[in-house]
Amino acid sequence: MTYIELINSVLRRLREDTITTNWSGNINDNSNISGYHKLIGELVNDAKKQVEQSHDWNSLRETFNITLVDGTMQYLLGDVTTGAGLVFNTLDVRNKTTGQQLEQVNNDWLNDRMFPTSKAARGEPTKYAFNGSAQASNTREPDVKLDFYPIPDSSVDGDIVAVNVVKEQSPLKKATDVLKVPYQPVILGAWARAIAERGEDGGTQSSIVAEEAFNSLNQAIMLDAGNFEYERDWIIG
Repeated sequence: MTYIELINSVLRRLREDTITTNWSGNINDNSNISGYHKLIGELVNDAKKQVEQSHDWNSLRETFNITLVDGTMQYLLGDVTTGAGLVFNTLDVRNKTTGQQLEQVNNDWLNDRMFPTSKAARGEPTKYAFNGSAQASNTREPDVKLDFYPIPDSSVDGDIVAVNVVKEQSPLKKATDVLKVPYQPVILGAWARAIAERGEDGGTQSSIVAEEAFNSLNQAIMLDAGNFEYERDWIIG
């Protein structure tokens, strides 16, 4: 569902005039869009974010590949085009060349083995840790940085490490931007926020719609989670 369709769906529920034509660029930079329509657009993005953070949606799963370089310990999880950003959930990290699955450690664990640097191990990485962030380009938001240990050596130079994450979609801006998560809980969530913002019903209707949004979200999560039932299995060896 597109951004303009989401906004208009909420506006119809509020018995307000809808947006009749697409806009180009960021909705907030368009003088032809009314302030109230822009407010509904913000509420749609607020509801979208809540839905995204409620579950590891299949539609939000992405893989970022890192090419190991001999002697290089730290890598940025992104480039000038795209990246993981700062808000995501890591599913797993695996060397696609060797099949080695890497285990996450904290920075204290890593520092204990990195210093003095003359004693740091080199070879195929088996551990990783997140360590700060940086911008690959000033036109993009920062991405996180990963440290690998042992430090890659010539034996793994050129190996590809796949970082599988669940990453939130950027806020919707253009009329034609397409929502990635289920649309019904987003629409109902934005509608409940709009009713509450008006403050006209004493909280009754907004509470009813909020409950409907909650139930719609739970149903969507149940259906999506059914495709990944083995992720919830515990195996005792």
